[in-house]
Amino acid sequence: MVGITLLNGMKALEAGFQRARELGIIVAVSVVDARGDLIVSARMDGSLWWWTETSRAKAFASVAYGGMKSGDLMDRSNNPVSQALMHMHQGRIAPQQGAVPLFRGAVLFGAIGTAGGSGAEDEDVSAMAVQSIS
Repeated sequence: MVGITLLNGMKALEAGFQRARELGIIVAVSVVDARGDLIVSARMDGSLWWWTETSRAKAFASVAYGGMKSGDLMDRSNNPVSQALMHMHQGRIAPQQGAVPLFRGAVLFGAIGTAGGSGAEDEDVSAMAVQSIS
């Protein structure tokens, strides 16, 4: 079974950016596969340079924990296992609200993370992006 394609990743980015425009915010969006490898990432004009890395780290957190929304991980981030995982991946994991996993049936295919708005806005943008390719 094929994972997330570049074409689907681009479609998700555009859906996310459209939702951000509707919310009146500027964001960066990243799409990762089930291993956390980057498929595609982009930021809207006017966004800060580090938002792409933050959006990717949120998406990576989602898949690293088996397909949880990254915001659901915030309470878990202080336990020793989570601390070791974050240390091992040298800042590539951000257990902050804003990423939504992408499932097809029960199979985790990846996640989409957003940075630039509030946590709730970022999650909203990511959810719209996931919906566009589900």
